[in-house]
Amino acid sequence: MFKKLNVLKKSKKGFTLVELIVVLVILAILAAILVPTLLGYIDKARSEKDYSTAQTVRVAAQAALDEMYGKSVAIKEADTKTPGTGTFTNTEATYGDEVQTLSGATYTSFSFTVENYKIKSGSVVINNSTYYLTTTDSGNSWTNSKA
Repeated sequence: MFKKLNVLKKSKKGFTLVELIVVLVILAILAAILVPTLLGYIDKARSEKDYSTAQTVRVAAQAALDEMYGKSVAIKEADTKTPGTGTFTNTEATYGDEVQTLSGATYTSFSFTVENYKIKSGSVVINNSTYYLTTTDSGNSWTNSKA
């Protein structure tokens, strides 16, 4: 009539220590593979953002030059004394403030070589990296050099 209750019977629920260690090792291997890859993507995104900022500064500087040309304001002249030829930097307060206002970008400094009120070459310093600009008839190209 009475059924025997087996109180001492252990239930086999849960994972063994070996199974848990195997899962942790697999997760560690996956993390070791993924973390460097993700860091590479983050660095590339930061670099692309800085390139974009450098291009924004160039466009803002060209807009400031165009505005100065319209108002017949001379830029810092080169030795050749050719109108609209010389250097255009943020060390002169007017130039730097104008470019900062137009671009809204965060940069340390810029310096452009100008011929006939058109930017031909230059550099922009952003996040301790210098971005060098070369302008040709086919467009602009930037090269990066860590400071």
